[in-house]
Amino acid sequence: MSQTPLQQKKVLLTHLDWNLQRLDEVLKQGSTDYFKSAALQRFGHTYTMAMKSIRGFVESEVVTDDEQCIALAIQNRWTEDQPQWAEMIADYKRVNQKPTEQETEAIYQKLPRYLQAFKNLYSHLH
Repeated sequence: MSQTPLQQKKVLLTHLDWNLQRLDEVLKQGSTDYFKSAALQRFGHTYTMAMKSIRGFVESEVVTDDEQCIALAIQNRWTEDQPQWAEMIADYKRVNQKPTEQETEAIYQKLPRYLQAFKNLYSHLH
């Protein structure tokens, strides 16, 4: 039996919420190398779920890339601040390309802002 669109949206939001909670927890752990690495990994998971959630809520359009995904989220008033999202997309890509220690630190420092953007998106979709 397949899920209805409403059930699919609920599943996406449940997974996004779980990832938001884990990212929030790891950011409260301190800034040791271990927790920084864990936070960056959790950022990646949360980012992926945010993109999947937006795609799941945009039923009528085929979304090919993350930039288009964010543009649709802004258009639907699910989020704002496109420059921050553009920066987040770039940082997500950088994290997946084995960043230098300096890049890792710079991205880690932005994670609390990114968490707020994710939470904002979640509250608009929920």
